[in-house]
Amino acid sequence: MPVPAAVAAVAALLLPLAGPVVPPSAHPGVLVGAVLLGAAVVCGAGRHGHRAAARALRQGSVTADAGVSLATLPALTWSGFALLTPALGGPGAPTGIRDPGALLTGPSLLPGIAAVLTVVALAVRVTGRSDDDGPGEDALGAAADRWCVRMVPVTALLALAVAGFRAGTGRPWDDAATAAVAVLLAGCPLVLLAAVPAAVRAADRACGTAVRLPLPAAGRPDPVGWTAPHRGPRPADRVDTVALAGPEVLTGAVPAPLVVHPARGEDTATVLRLAGSVATGIAAGSDLGPLGRALAAQAPDALPDVAEADERPGLGMSGLVAELLPAPDDGSAPPGAGIGTLERSSPTVVAHAVLLGAPAWLLEHGIGLPADLAVQRERAEAEGHAIVAAAWDGTARAVLELTRSPHDGAGPGLDALRAAGTEPVLLTPDDDGPARALAAAAGLDPADPDAVRPGLDPGGRAAAVAGLRVRGRTVAVAADPGTDPAALDRADLAVELHPRAPGPAAPDPVPAPAGGSARIVARGGPAEVATALELARRARAHARSGIVAGVVVGAAAVVAAVAGAPAVPVAAVPVLGAAAVRVRRIRPGR
Repeated sequence: MPVPAAVAAVAALLLPLAGPVVPPSAHPGVLVGAVLLGAAVVCGAGRHGHRAAARALRQGSVTADAGVSLATLPALTWSGFALLTPALGGPGAPTGIRDPGALLTGPSLLPGIAAVLTVVALAVRVTGRSDDDGPGEDALGAAADRWCVRMVPVTALLALAVAGFRAGTGRPWDDAATAAVAVLLAGCPLVLLAAVPAAVRAADRACGTAVRLPLPAAGRPDPVGWTAPHRGPRPADRVDTVALAGPEVLTGAVPAPLVVHPARGEDTATVLRLAGSVATGIAAGSDLGPLGRALAAQAPDALPDVAEADERPGLGMSGLVAELLPAPDDGSAPPGAGIGTLERSSPTVVAHAVLLGAPAWLLEHGIGLPADLAVQRERAEAEGHAIVAAAWDGTARAVLELTRSPHDGAGPGLDALRAAGTEPVLLTPDDDGPARALAAAAGLDPADPDAVRPGLDPGGRAAAVAGLRVRGRTVAVAADPGTDPAALDRADLAVELHPRAPGPAAPDPVPAPAGGSARIVARGGPAEVATALELARRARAHARSGIVAGVVVGAAAVVAAVAGAPAVPVAAVPVLGAAAVRVRRIRPGR
C-alpha cells in the first residue's frame, strides 16, 4: 500500500473537520481540496481494483473489487457534485461544514471516507510475504468474491430502493442521494477482503521461520482451504497418517557417531582417508547422506582425489582413489600399489579401487568379510547400529559402525502428531535392525509393521505411500524434497521437511516450496510437522471466522443504513471490522 495514498486519504477526511475553525471565505478551498485529494486516492491508488471490477463485470461476474468500487465511486461522485457546485458559485446541497453535527449527515466527509475505504481495501490484502503480488494474490480473494456475488447486487438494489423511497415521500433529492450512498458505503466488503489475507498473516506470525503455508494459485491444489474456508474439510483437516520418509527425518542433519573397526593389519587413518575420499562423491539428497556426513566429520581435512565416482542409490559408492605417497626409507615399494610405482626411490602414485557400502553389496562384487570383521558386524547389528563396509583392491578392509540417534525433539514431536489425531509411520532406507532401534528410541513401536517400514529406497517409500492411500488412509508425507520427491508427489498433503541446521545457530527461514508447488514447508522434525498441521487447521478456521464476520458485519451495517443511520458512522463499521479481523492472532497450543 503506498504511504502517500494513506496520507492523502487522511488529509481528505480531516480537511472538512477544520471548517469550524477556518474563516467562511476559506470553506470553498477546503472543500475543493478534500474532493481533489479524495479523487486522487480513489481514482489513482484504487484504479487497479476498478479495472479488475470492470473486467469481471464484462465477464458476467461480481467480485469484491466491484463492491469496493460501488461504495467509493458513487460516494466520490455525489460528494464532488454536492460540494463543488456551491463552492464554484452554483446551487447545490448544503454542506454543513460549520456545523459539527451536520458533518455526519452531509456530503462533506464523503470524499475522505471514499479515500479511506480505498486505502483500507488495499491494506487488508497485504499478507506480509514477498510474494504478495504473485499468483496467490487474486486467489486469496476467491472466498470474498464468492460472497460478494450475493451481497453486492443486494446492496445496490437496497440503495436504489432507499433513494426512491425517500424521494417518493417528499424528502429533498440531496437527502435521498446521501442516504443511498450511506447504504453503499455500509456494504463495502472490507471485512470479507481482509479475512483470508489476515489468516495468512496470523499463521506466519504464529510459526515464525519454522513453517510456511502455501498460497493458492490457479491450476494447483489448495491443501489449506484458503479459497473456500467455509466449505468441507481440506486435506490438512482430514489427515490421519503422517509418513515420515527419508534417512534423516528423525535424526536431523547431524553427523552420527562413527566407529571404525579395521581388519587385522589395517589402520583407522587409512580407512578414514580412503572411505572419506569416496564419500565426497555422494550426491545431495542421497540415502547415503548420513554416512557422508559422519565420514566428513572424522576424515582428515586433506583427502586424496577420487575419480570415476559412482553411486548405487541406497547401496554404496565406488571410486578410484589416487594419492601420492613418499618413498619408503628402505627403497621398497609401498604396500597396496594398485597401479604401480614410478621409482622405488621416489614418491609413488598409488591408486585404489574403493568400495563403500552395505556388506551385501560388497558380496555382489565377490568381496566377503573376514572373520574378525564379520564378528564386529554381528555385534553392531545386534545392538541396532548401522553397518557399512569399506573395501579396496578386492579385499574388505574395515567395518564402519554408525550409531543413529533421534534428535531431542523427535519423541515429543511424535507425541504431538498423535495429539493432532494422526498416526506416525517411519519410512526409512536403514536396515531392519538400525531402523527399529531408531524408532524405539524415538517412541515408535518397533514391533509394529505398520509403524516402521525399513529398507526402502525412494521408489519403495513412494510405493508405501501409495499403499497407505489404497487402504483408505489420508496421508501426509513429511520428507526432504531432495531425497523423496516421488513420495511427496503421491501424498494427500505434502510437507517439505528441511533438516534443521546443526549447531546452536539460529534456524534459517524455510525456503519456498519446490517449483512453487502447493506444499507446506517446514524446517525441523516431527514437532514442526505437527505444528504445520495444527497451523493449517487453525489458519483455515481463522479465515472461516473472518468470512462469517464479514457477512454479519456487512449485513448489520446495511440494515442500519437502510434504517436511516448517517453515512459516516455506517462507513466506519466495515473499517473497524476489517481492523478487528486483521489484528486477530493464531495461538497454536497442543
